[in-house]
Amino acid sequence: MSTIREHVYLAALLHDIGKFYQRADSGNITTSKFLKPIVRGLESIILPSNNKGVNTHKHCLWTAQFLEDYQPVFQRLATNKLDNLTDKDNLINLSAGHHLSFEQQTELGKIIKKADNLSSGMDRDSDEAYKDDQDESGWDSFKKKRMTSILQNVKDYQAEIIYHLPLKAISLDKGYFPKVFAKEDLPDYSTLWKSFNNEFKLIQANTCHAFAETFLNLLFKYTTAIPASTIHFPDVSLYDHLKTTAAIAVCLYDYQQAEEKGEKPFLMIGADFSGIQNYIYQVISKYASKNLKGRSFYLRILSDCIVRYLLKELNLFQANIIYNSGGSFYLLAPNTMEVRRRLESAISYIDKSMFEAHGTTLYIAIDSVEVSEDALMHRNGENLVKTWTSLFEKRNNKKQNKYSLLITTRYDLFFEPYMPHETMRDVVTGELFGEKEAPFHHKEIEEDFRENAVLKELTVRQILLGKMLRGAEVLVVSEGEITYWRDKIFVAPANLGIYYYLLNFSDLDKMKEQLRASADKVTIVSLNGKRLDCDFLRNVEGLNNIYSLEFYGGNIYPKKTFEEMCENDSFSRLGVLRMDVDNLGSIFQNGIAPERATLSRYAALSRSFDYFFSGYLNRIQQELAPDTSFIVYSGGDDVFIVGEWSVIIKLAKRIYLDFKEFTCHNPSFSLSGGIAIVPRKYPIIKGAEQSDKEEKNAKEHFCGVSGGAQYELKNSLSFMNTPLNWNKEFPQVEQLKDAIVTFIDQGYLPKSFISKVQSYAMNAQISNHCIQNLKIYWMLTYDLIRMKKTLDMMSCKEMIENCIKEICGNKATLNGEHIETCYHPLELWTFATRWAELECRTNKK
Repeated sequence: MSTIREHVYLAALLHDIGKFYQRADSGNITTSKFLKPIVRGLESIILPSNNKGVNTHKHCLWTAQFLEDYQPVFQRLATNKLDNLTDKDNLINLSAGHHLSFEQQTELGKIIKKADNLSSGMDRDSDEAYKDDQDESGWDSFKKKRMTSILQNVKDYQAEIIYHLPLKAISLDKGYFPKVFAKEDLPDYSTLWKSFNNEFKLIQANTCHAFAETFLNLLFKYTTAIPASTIHFPDVSLYDHLKTTAAIAVCLYDYQQAEEKGEKPFLMIGADFSGIQNYIYQVISKYASKNLKGRSFYLRILSDCIVRYLLKELNLFQANIIYNSGGSFYLLAPNTMEVRRRLESAISYIDKSMFEAHGTTLYIAIDSVEVSEDALMHRNGENLVKTWTSLFEKRNNKKQNKYSLLITTRYDLFFEPYMPHETMRDVVTGELFGEKEAPFHHKEIEEDFRENAVLKELTVRQILLGKMLRGAEVLVVSEGEITYWRDKIFVAPANLGIYYYLLNFSDLDKMKEQLRASADKVTIVSLNGKRLDCDFLRNVEGLNNIYSLEFYGGNIYPKKTFEEMCENDSFSRLGVLRMDVDNLGSIFQNGIAPERATLSRYAALSRSFDYFFSGYLNRIQQELAPDTSFIVYSGGDDVFIVGEWSVIIKLAKRIYLDFKEFTCHNPSFSLSGGIAIVPRKYPIIKGAEQSDKEEKNAKEHFCGVSGGAQYELKNSLSFMNTPLNWNKEFPQVEQLKDAIVTFIDQGYLPKSFISKVQSYAMNAQISNHCIQNLKIYWMLTYDLIRMKKTLDMMSCKEMIENCIKEICGNKATLNGEHIETCYHPLELWTFATRWAELECRTNKK
């Protein structure tokens, strides 16, 4: 049964679809190949006019035409038959008439119009807004313009060149990256529109809720590279504008309907997990590889579960999710007393459920701040930057007072005696069993463990999750257990009533009749699509289920174990990489100028990180090292990858380079990472701890010219306890390493060169990047000159000469290449030889 608020939600999602349709049309209103006479007749009815009496915002006619094209589809949704819904509140009037003046609008129409304004952060009735359809370069100029990347202008960076997004459906490849286009290279809206229509026809729903939520995901696939406006907001996508307009519209409707409400109409709800890293690695080393991926994936669905629980409790929609990835999420809700009560109750229940499921290991801090219309419109001294900062502070303060609400209501959980089974521990996690807990068994994993191994139920389910991920095609999410899939593996995180099943399309096909009976309660999620193609509607079975596309890092499994990845007869090492974005909190709080801080921009910024780290990173791993590396975790802005050591360094480099390209080379964005290089049978948990230390080295690394004023912090990669700045140090050191390896492999340089340099470094007594043992200078010079005389190749002789000169005085170059560094040259030459030594031993046949 559809409701008026669902009708409002759908109307808001549809209100600007005409911009997409219009740009795919080769003509104007008169010459259009799509507009039918009945829709052309609406021109004077649904279009506003400017001060010269000329009709504007012509895209609204194409919105009306879209609704006319699919009239049978929208009639099935039965929104026009709702009680108290007048003819003027039908979808065409609400969606296509949203630019009419407030005086011409119904009460529901005013909500859509206001939501459109608040999402855009501007008055859409202003003279400036009337220019949205065209500019001085011609009536069809808006059809030739592309969307600029939201990342290019973060922190007001002024680039010399403008990067635009390619006009195409979202895809996990470099073809979706922003780039520089030639003027004559025009966007092809027509082809994209045809593809969009072909998939739109696949939506199987006759309820407003199921249709709207699936339609939102289709918009995500096809409109994230379409500018919502070609003049005022070229860096905000049509998807983000439609999504935030729908979220705001629902909030405004609920706010107006409420008898008790706050002074400001909106609540921004923010949440962040504590303990994620420790939780992933809290496994006994012997069984780490059996549980690591399942445990990582569990955290992803745990966060998703809490979001879905809140949406259900607060009666919100998918569009109300501003962001959900990497252990953090943000929701927009109406600021009514009923929502506040429900939110407080939900947070209390989540705290209790989380504590019962995970004790103090995992905690999620959830809080909210009020948001005014002035903040969304950045007027009267208010803006979203202040709102966002306030929410960050409240959420972080809550982390300092964990379980305070639970302590006051459930004193017994924290202060009364607790009697666990002192001798019964989970063999994977090492956790003690609770007083009422019993070991859990499952035949599919028994062969992986010794006889009588003791495991908790959650541990078993996590291991099964990891196994199922290898072949699963979809993630099915249900509000309650699905009885006809009792033979399937499921997880219900924290007992919040949300069930997750990893299945194949064949499972859906067998149960399509039963799925019809699960209307509006089942969501079928495609993780990255098939073969990373972002496809999610081609295998639709089951009426009125919600189909969606989400990104997940590491759902493609290699055929090798961690040990097999680095199998080598002569030498083998495992690399453990941890990596994340530098200063991400500052980017969110200060990256967008207050006058440009709109809800849709924040949504776009968050979505961009999720695309790269949860989605595109899979492409890098598959192209570079599909069989010698594995993504254990990638989401938000965090990366954890395990693989053959030299491959891991290459992956880290590729991630960095692609990230810089993706962020339009904006210097505000940088990545730091750490790599632990360990024996292949080394406990992976210990390797994770070491890579964490290496990452901290990278985060604390200063790079610059000794004695100079310019230094660069972070933006580095650290391994073998030596952080290198990505731009100013790593390329030169890598180039030197390559030269050493090449000369040794070709027989032009004796391996003793490596041992000599390292020996002198050990005796140099280097402190604060200065050599204390001065006799090293003449000893090294004497030794290397003798070696140089024995060499035949000129370029090899030049390298030895550079080594002597640079260590003994010239700090501005490394093997003749300019370098900006605080390191003494001997430190870098030594590191390059250590790196080369590892590579030579690995490459040895």
